[in-house]
Amino acid sequence: MKAALLPSPAHQAAPKPLLKWAGGKTQLLGEIIPKIPQNYSRYIEPFFGGGAVFFSLRPDKAIIADNNPELINLYQTVADDVDGVIAKLRQYENTEDSFYAVRAQDWTKLSCAEASARTIFLNKTCYNGLYRVNKSGGFNVPFGGYKNPKITDEVSLYAASALLRRSTIICGDYKRVLQENARQETLFFLTHLICQSQSTPISNDIPKNSSTKRIILSLPLR
Repeated sequence: MKAALLPSPAHQAAPKPLLKWAGGKTQLLGEIIPKIPQNYSRYIEPFFGGGAVFFSLRPDKAIIADNNPELINLYQTVADDVDGVIAKLRQYENTEDSFYAVRAQDWTKLSCAEASARTIFLNKTCYNGLYRVNKSGGFNVPFGGYKNPKITDEVSLYAASALLRRSTIICGDYKRVLQENARQETLFFLTHLICQSQSTPISNDIPKNSSTKRIILSLPLR
C-alpha cells in the first residue's frame, strides 16, 4: 500500500462524492441525514455507487461495497494510492480525441491508478456524467463536450482518501456482504431493496413505479 503525501491545510476539506452517479442521493441528503440514528457501532452500505450518504456522514467505522469491480477499484486505489491517481489524472486532456482514446481502453489491462483515473476522467467528461457499459463491459457513453470540467480535483481526492482509508472496501454481492458483516447495532443504508423489518422510509414522494426504494435500517441482528 502506498501512503498518500501528508495533506496541506488546503486538503483538509469535507469529503464529497468523487463521481456523478445515476440514482445518487445527494439531493435527498436533507431528508436522509436527519433520520440517521445518533448511535451505531458501524455503517454498512452494500450498494455504494457514488456514496453520497457515506461521504456526508463520514462514519468512523464503515464497510462499503458494490458488485461493480471498476467502481471498487476506484475507491480502493484512492484509499491506497491517491497520489498515483492524481498523477494519472493530470495527463488527461478534455478533447474529443483524448476522450475516445481513453474510452477505448480496457480498464482491466491498466494499473490500478490508471484505471481509477480513467474512471474519473470519463465520468467528468462524458455526456451528463453517465456510467453505462455495453454487453461486453465497454464504456459507451459519448463525449460531453463540456468547456472546462474539473477533471483533477485534488482537494476532494485527498479528503476522500482519508475517509476511505479508515473503511473496509468490498467488491461483492450485497447478500454476502450483509451475511458476513452484519452485527448488533449496525446502521445499514440500502437501496434497490424492499425490506419489511424495522425500516424507516426516506421519502413518501417516491413514485409507485420507481425502481429504487430508499430505506435506512438499524437492526440488532445478533
